[in-house]
Amino acid sequence: MLALFWGGSYLAYNSGGFRQDVYESNAVNWAGGGAQASAPVDPKVVGKRLYAQNCVVCHQGNGQGVAGQFPPLAGSEWVNSDAKHGENHLVLLMLNGHQGPMTVMGGSYNNAMPQWKQLSDDQIAAVLTYIRSEWGNKATPIEPAFVAGIRSEHKDQSEPWTQAQLMAMPPAQQAAPKK
Repeated sequence: MLALFWGGSYLAYNSGGFRQDVYESNAVNWAGGGAQASAPVDPKVVGKRLYAQNCVVCHQGNGQGVAGQFPPLAGSEWVNSDAKHGENHLVLLMLNGHQGPMTVMGGSYNNAMPQWKQLSDDQIAAVLTYIRSEWGNKATPIEPAFVAGIRSEHKDQSEPWTQAQLMAMPPAQQAAPKK
C-alpha cells in the first residue's frame, strides 16, 4: 500500500499537470494560441501543405513532374496562363481532373489527373496560388471567388477534361483586384 501511495504521489507531483485548454481542439487556432482571433492564414502556406499532401507524388516537390508521365508545373504554360491557356483552364483541371494525351512545354504526357472538387474554393485557390508562385513561376494569385464562379459555371461536368475540350473553351482570366 505504501508503494502504491508513493507511486501515485510521485506521478501526480511529476506529471507536468493537465490543462484542458491544451487539448480542446475547438479552442486552438492555426497560430497555436487560444480561441482569440488571429491573422488570416497565408494562402501560399495552405497551398504548400495541400500540394505536399495531394500533388507532390505526381508533380514532385520541385514541380518538374515525371518525364513522359506527369507534366511539370515549373514554367508550364498551363500554370502561368499564357495566351492559349486561361486561368479558367487551370481551375477546371483542378476541379475535374484530366485524362488522355496532353502537351505541356512541348512534351507529351498521357496519364490521368484525379479531380479535386472535394476541396473547397479556398483550398483550390490556395494550391493554385502556391504553384503559380513557386519554382520560378510568377503568375498572379487565384482568388476563391474566381474558383467559385468556374465551379458554378461547370457544375454539371462530372467526367475529367481532355485537352481538346479545354482548348475549345476560350481562355478567361480573373478580374483584376479592385484597389
